[in-house]
Amino acid sequence: MSEVSETYEVLALEYGRMDRSSRDFYLFSPDPHEAPRTIAYYLWVIRNKNRTVVVDLGFDKRSGGDRGRVMLREPMEALGSIGVKPEDVDTVIITHMHYDHAGHTPQFPNATFVLQEKEVEWCTGKYMGYPPLRKSFDVEHVTDMIRANFQSRVKFVDGNKDILPGISVHLIGGHSGGLQVVRVETENGPLVIASDAAHFYDTLTEQNPFTVIQNLAEMVAGWDRIFELGAETKYVVPGHDPLVSELYPKHPDDDMTFVLSQPPNKETPWEVWKGEV
Repeated sequence: MSEVSETYEVLALEYGRMDRSSRDFYLFSPDPHEAPRTIAYYLWVIRNKNRTVVVDLGFDKRSGGDRGRVMLREPMEALGSIGVKPEDVDTVIITHMHYDHAGHTPQFPNATFVLQEKEVEWCTGKYMGYPPLRKSFDVEHVTDMIRANFQSRVKFVDGNKDILPGISVHLIGGHSGGLQVVRVETENGPLVIASDAAHFYDTLTEQNPFTVIQNLAEMVAGWDRIFELGAETKYVVPGHDPLVSELYPKHPDDDMTFVLSQPPNKETPWEVWKGEV
């Protein structure tokens, strides 16, 4: 890891939420959850006085509607609420290419998209010929990313890499062929945007994997890795847990944006469970 020269504000922007049976979200059954489980949908912004980086782009109305997802607001509206204009963004990190993380690529005409090579290989390779393996992907989103590559606007990463001062990506895999997480330096120490390496806090505290799996061994080993990356502070933020909205302070300009670079209002479930890393 290179010497840190910059720190950032890190924000989680919620744009969707829905309730489904908890059995949809946990591999091992019977699971201990009796009530429906709420899943929240986020994209993230990393910024300081020098730059603004967007992490993931959410789903669009078409891809979400096709799957019965509830959009509380457009992801681009969410960005606008904190003063981010897509045309002004020059770096977008895509943690993986599932439909709810890779929409809206054409709305960022000046951005370079940062992805793992393994993820692009996975979502364009032979296994997409099998319906169970392609159902989390949207062919239009994948095609949009290929178009961006033909415009020389995709940066392929093979493993772990410093992307910008104080921002790095780390290959985890497991949930998808090339899932990556993002480590960010903040004034309060390193923070890890886990994305779908851990959907919920209790994915880890109960050791019950999410049901969409490309490689179970990589998924489970990834849990230790994300805590190693955030070991100094133990700030590891899950990808879909609505509890994020209760643990972190709201942004002054938007009630659905949460300031992850500030300490949580109370101990997170992972801090209590993991203890000293």
